[in-house]
Parts: sequence; structure tokens; C-alpha cells
Amino acid sequence: MSEEISDPELIAAFKAGDAEALGLLMERHKGAVYGYLLRLTGRADAADDVFQEVFLKLVKNPSAYSERQKFKAWLFTVARNAAMDYFRKEGSRGEVSLEGDGERTGPADFAASPEPGPEQAADNKALAEKLDAALGRLSKEQREVFFLRHYSEMSFKEIAELLSLPIGTVLARMSRAAALLRRELEKDLAGR
Repeated sequence: MSEEISDPELIAAFKAGDAEALGLLMERHKGAVYGYLLRLTGRADAADDVFQEVFLKLVKNPSAYSERQKFKAWLFTVARNAAMDYFRKEGSRGEVSLEGDGERTGPADFAASPEPGPEQAADNKALAEKLDAALGRLSKEQREVFFLRHYSEMSFKEIAELLSLPIGTVLARMSRAAALLRRELEKDLAGR
């Protein structure tokens, strides 16, 4: 099977008994879904657990997905609902700590590359930590929209559908988040 096969075609193949089709779906979407869950839960162990629940739902009940929906939007809806179930079960309110439990889960984890020299890596890490701090100043709602747009690469329409919000609300949250991030980062950079 190749990359040209659409998500609905892979679902149909899985429903027909092709287990490889589910593997391809997981491979295609695991980075975005896992990244979203990691940022939403703030803990790698929680993201692992919730990620497994998301794909178990598809395995146990492949007919839960309707071809009328875009698979990626449906998958993120399932992921968000599974995370909310996790928060209820764990007694957590779903507040994302960008500091995590000693395991960093913010953008700083991904900014410092092993390839640049030590000075460039230090500058990248410092900038990413400033971004972490600025993201921490966003409201929970703004942060979720920001993560879905920039890290999960969802369209504003998909985000609106996922969060069951009017698209104008999603756009407003993103606009406020971007303005706040810009102000915070300009303050930090001006202070250098």
C-alpha cells in the first residue's frame, strides 16, 4: 500500500480485514496525534496511554468512523475526548503544564538540534524556553488552538469542528494568542 491511498480507503480496507491498513493509518497520523496528546496532557506516560486508547477505539469499533467526516478531524476528536476521559479518571483538570513532571514537553524539546554548533544550539534552546514561557501565559483555550494549528497542522475549520466552536471564535483565539506571543517575545528579545 502506498501514500496515495486516502484515509477513507484505508479505513475501508481495515474494515474488510486488512490489518496493514490500520498500521498505515497509525503511521500516517501518529506524530500529529501523539504530539497533540503530549501537549494536552503534559506527560509522556499519559500521552502514551491516551494514544493507545485512541487507536483501540478504531480497532474495537471501526464503524465509529463515518466516511462523511474527514478522518483527521474525527481522529483528533477521538483523541481530545480520550484525553478528557483520562483527566476525569485521574482527577486532573486538564491544565497543561509546560514544565511537565521533570520531563519537558514544550517546544524547547524540539528546538535544539544535535547538528548545530554549541553556540547555535544554546541560542535555539534559550529562544525555545522563552517561547515556552510565553505559551504559558496564554489561556488554556488559546494554547490549545495554537498547538492544533502549529504543531498538528490542522486548518481553522478542522479546529472549529474539533472543538465544536464557531470558526470566528477559533480565529479570535488564534489572533489573541499570536498577538500575546509576539508581544512577549519582542519584550524578551528587546531585553537581550
